[in-house]
Amino acid sequence: MSRQVTRLVIGQITRVPDWHPEYDTFEAFPVHVWLVRHPTATILVDTGIGQHNDLIDEWYGPDTVPIDEALATEGLGADDIDAVVLTHLHFDHCGQVSALRAPVYVQAAELDAAKAPGYTVSDWAAIPTSRLRVVEGDAEIALGVRLLLTPGHTPGHQSVVVEDDACRIVIGGQCAFHGEELRSGEPSGSNLHDETWREAARASLARIAALDPCMVELSHADPVTR
Repeated sequence: MSRQVTRLVIGQITRVPDWHPEYDTFEAFPVHVWLVRHPTATILVDTGIGQHNDLIDEWYGPDTVPIDEALATEGLGADDIDAVVLTHLHFDHCGQVSALRAPVYVQAAELDAAKAPGYTVSDWAAIPTSRLRVVEGDAEIALGVRLLLTPGHTPGHQSVVVEDDACRIVIGGQCAFHGEELRSGEPSGSNLHDETWREAARASLARIAALDPCMVELSHADPVTR
């Protein structure tokens, strides 16, 4: 049973503020989202950066692609999306969820974390109750498509495992910022929610490695292949 995964570039972060831990070594990086074309549903993983927030524009200089334009490159519109999975609720992952109408899967721990001041852009992270699907831990959302709790970058970060007869793909979101973290199994300190989450992040990387995927897709870097 075929389940095609397509990566889309939904924007770019062009700068970070001077208090950011990687300010001195910063290089612009992309923001990815993914389409999973399942025989029974079309699933979108993450929604990228929102628009028209003065503080985000000042700090990060985002070059944002509207979600409808990104979907149009694949011959799709907003109404063609049957489900949305948010790996986590940081502003560059949930920013355009309001442009869609489909149910949205988010971990309960992530919803709790996002209540903290400064965690995200609250307007972008707000999901109507009618659309919200709260997940606690691992869950299958379609045959061969399951959510994998992978905390570390955030308390409720989740990845998506997509399987078919030929290959297992993990959409890892920001469980790692760079591919080297996956290859070494050691998370980068700057990618942790805070240092107390290092062991959880290690365990998440180990969970993904144990699946022996042919490819791990990352939010801000090239995919890592077996």
